Amino acid sequence: MRHPLHPLFAHFPVALWTTSVGWDALGLYTESARWWPLGYGCLAAGLVMALPAVATGFYEFMRVPQDHPASKTVVWHLSAMSAAAVLFLGSLLLRQPWAAPQPATGALALSLAGLACLAAGGLLAARLVFGYGVGAK
Repeated sequence: MRHPLHPLFAHFPVALWTTSVGWDALGLYTESARWWPLGYGCLAAGLVMALPAVATGFYEFMRVPQDHPASKTVVWHLSAMSAAAVLFLGSLLLRQPWAAPQPATGALALSLAGLACLAAGGLLAARLVFGYGVGAK
């Protein structure tokens, strides 16, 4: 097959992490504890689903020649998405669903920062595919 696998796997953590922020926002808005476990679950599932996305992304990263015009954009995309994963991991680790249903302010802040990195990485991904044709064969 000539179609890259990275986009197939990358959509899952993006969707799960974005949804986790949505559950957190709903929990804050409604002041109801029922939404916090959903945010926690989406964070955890997003981190698990990031593993195949990272593996396939790194494989495809190694296939882009260093002299390719998109090589710097690839590095920025990798950096933004790595930062997002670390921030969402931090948010997950700061949460204690068994002790306190509502996440700490730091956990929510890390999720928002992760969402910003996710958005930046997504814009860079679009530039790679539609601007440079990376992955399009």
